[in-house]
Amino acid sequence: MSGKRFFAALLLAGAFSLAGCSASPGIVHPWVQEYEPGQGNVKGNVDVDKYTALGSSFAIGADAEGYAVFKDPQAAFEGLKENCGQGLALIQEEFVLGPIRKNDYAGYKIYGWQVTAGSQEEKAQARFVSSFLDIYENSFESR
Repeated sequence: MSGKRFFAALLLAGAFSLAGCSASPGIVHPWVQEYEPGQGNVKGNVDVDKYTALGSSFAIGADAEGYAVFKDPQAAFEGLKENCGQGLALIQEEFVLGPIRKNDYAGYKIYGWQVTAGSQEEKAQARFVSSFLDIYENSFESR
């Protein structure tokens, strides 16, 4: 193989490798039981109705350890972007963040509670973003 072909093959392999790195995060803690506060090993007291009122993509279950997780984290994340676009934009602008991503959301979780600008609706969405991400991360974070 000539040097140019080898270099091109190496670049192509690297591109495929990097594409895998930016893909959706793998679910480490899937839902395996219904989330009913006070029942069995369920931890916390998440207001499930607050989330499901926004749509079925926000359905909450519990993982094997009893922590609240979205039954379909990918659908929930897409639902967040659809339902809270103004709040996301407010957080992004006020705290100079890059776009939210499925595996890059820490700044949004931290700063959503802290917004000071925007309308009441935008602020409410920003606060919801932080509470959403508290649950969303449960599917992916190591404990």
